[in-house]
Amino acid sequence: MVVSVCGAPLIAAADESSGRAVPSVSRNPLTRDADAVLAGRASYLERCAVCHGQDAQGSMAANLVRSRSVVQASDAALFRLLVRGIPGTQMPAQDDWDETSVWQVVAYLHNLARPGLQPPVEGDPEAGREVFASAGCDACHTVDGSGGFWGPALDSVAARKKSAEIRADVLNPNDGVAEGFQSVIVLTAGEGRVEGLLKNADTFSLQVLRRDGALSFVPRSQVASLERGPSAMPSGYGQRLTDAELQNLLAYLDRQREPFIPVERGFRNY
Repeated sequence: MVVSVCGAPLIAAADESSGRAVPSVSRNPLTRDADAVLAGRASYLERCAVCHGQDAQGSMAANLVRSRSVVQASDAALFRLLVRGIPGTQMPAQDDWDETSVWQVVAYLHNLARPGLQPPVEGDPEAGREVFASAGCDACHTVDGSGGFWGPALDSVAARKKSAEIRADVLNPNDGVAEGFQSVIVLTAGEGRVEGLLKNADTFSLQVLRRDGALSFVPRSQVASLERGPSAMPSGYGQRLTDAELQNLLAYLDRQREPFIPVERGFRNY
């Protein structure tokens, strides 16, 4: 059967061998479309929320924000799952959906579950690049392989973190310090002092990166005290920047979605 809206076919004809609807394209044409995400949320709330919860984090049925079908499967596979349901379970087939509506729900679920697939953050990315430099962010963070080492690299940050998480990191850096960037002061038995970022702590030693770029190995047997400090990132950017500057900065960070490989890979690297 062909499902249509106003006489226009939107879902490809059913697979002749299985009788099940298949999408007409393999990639979601509505990925990162803000209007599609909103429409998808409306359809989700109407059809799916009663079992999967208002926020898709599970109720009587699975948590879709963590489900492999949402997080790892292809666009087409999730499309087919939504339309066909899961035979033998309480998830029914929904082959009365038109294709556009199904893709909207796919866009909405990916917006929730996959970093990098949210709609673009509003703002001027190029103006945000200037804010990034003028605020001194590049002294501690790298973008495109250029910048400092005192904070986490922001190359492809929006492919690893959701937009809301990036905003929270900027506004409240002490709420969640990234692993390897905890500031510490280590006092040793010989009354020495090592101050920097705790890069690793194993059974035998602490490895602390100092401001000059040197890595200090402090044997556990020599540690007299270990004091953990706040994030090395200054707080208060919500007050230091205007609303427009902050929004442009977030728009710039949001555009850092492409995977970044810092070295050319080839046989000579091995």
